[in-house]
This record gives sequence, structure tokens and C-alpha cells, in this order.
Amino acid sequence: MTETGGTDPTLTTTRRRTRAGMIAAMALVLSFAAGATDAFAFLQLGGVFTANMTGNFVLAGLTSRPDFGEVLLGATVAVLLFSVGTFLAFRFTRPVATPDGRPPEAPQHRLVLVLGGAVIAQACVLIGWIVSPEARTTPVICVLIALSTLAMAGQTAVARRIERSGVTTTFVTGTLTSLMQSLADGVHDHHLIRIGAIVLLVAGALCGALLTGVDPVFGAALPLLPSIVGLVLLRLAPTASSA
Repeated sequence: MTETGGTDPTLTTTRRRTRAGMIAAMALVLSFAAGATDAFAFLQLGGVFTANMTGNFVLAGLTSRPDFGEVLLGATVAVLLFSVGTFLAFRFTRPVATPDGRPPEAPQHRLVLVLGGAVIAQACVLIGWIVSPEARTTPVICVLIALSTLAMAGQTAVARRIERSGVTTTFVTGTLTSLMQSLADGVHDHHLIRIGAIVLLVAGALCGALLTGVDPVFGAALPLLPSIVGLVLLRLAPTASSA
């Protein structure tokens, strides 16, 4: 505090920069997690995506595939659960008025709870895969798809609530659009994080595919690690009100 009772401007600036840096890092590691999640889902959960819903809508139109019925079922489960999951996550983290009159913001503790729930869902996918080696029937696969999708829905909602750079952690199109729009408008903010999110999503998919090829358990486990890192970064980041 200053002698006049106000907040030290230097401390406030430091907190804001610290929060912005940690939130940016969170978005990057969650982008990697999304790429790894989609790689495992596509290769092991019936050829559908649990992060990229655009891909599922396209798959729903590929009627000539020999396994179209199962793909359509899995894609439908993913789209429905992603829709419900993001709605509930956004509803739970609705911005509230701040005491100092600043624009409403999502409560930090609720964001942490949602992202924590996403981590738990990721862990359940790994556990479910390990304990069902001989019983991966269509219902079991659908449950794993649902859990994986809910994890991606949670992290998507959290990132959208607090990341201001236009990064969408679960699909490249939104991030690429934000990057191209800013370049076209001559705005030079957030280029590095947007490019980084795209690169890391692809890197996550590549690593996920390689590890799944070695052992699907590794592919199921990979998304859990960056998800935990993202949760820790969010938990440790200074709150928006203190920054």
C-alpha cells in the first residue's frame, strides 16, 4: 500500500504481467493436451474427435465409410456432451460484478473447479482404458468418448473465460482466424501465443499418435500431464481482482 492508502502501481503492474504470462502458458499447455486427446480418441475411440467438434460434423456426413454407424454414434455423443459440458461450464463461471467497479469477471475459484473437473475426467479416461482391455464394447467406448469430451469442454470454457488473445485451445480454426484477422488489421498483439497454440496442438497430436502406436495406455495418459500443468498454472496465477 502507498502512503495514501492506494495500491502500489508497480505491484499491480507486476501482478497483471504475472497473471497474463501464467494464463498464456496455461492456454499453450492445454492446446497440447487437446491435440493429444484428439489423437488418442481418433485412433482408439472409434475414429471420432473429442476436442474438435468441426471434425465430428464432417464425419457425420461421410456416409460411405464402412463403419459409418459406429462413427456417427460416437460423433453424436461427442457433440452432445461437448454442447452440454460447455454450457454448464460457462453457466457455472458466469462473470460477476467486482467491488471496485471494474468489468465483471469469472470467479477464479470456479474456473479452478471446472478445470479440476476436466483433469478428473481425463484421469477417468485413462483408468477406464486400463481396466477394460477385454470389454471395450460400444457402450464402453461411448462412455470413454463422453468423459474425454467433457474434459475438453471444461478446458475450452475456462480458456475462453480468461484468455484474451483469441486462442481457442481445442480447435485451430478459431485461433488461426484470430491471428489472420489481427494481421490483416495491423494489430500486433498476441501473435506469439496464437502461433504457439497452433504449433503445440499439432505437436500434441503428433506425440499422442506416436505414443498410442507404442502403447495405447501411453496415448491415454499423455493428455493428463499438460492438463495438470494447466490446472496448477491457473491455481497459482494471481486473481484478476488482485491484479
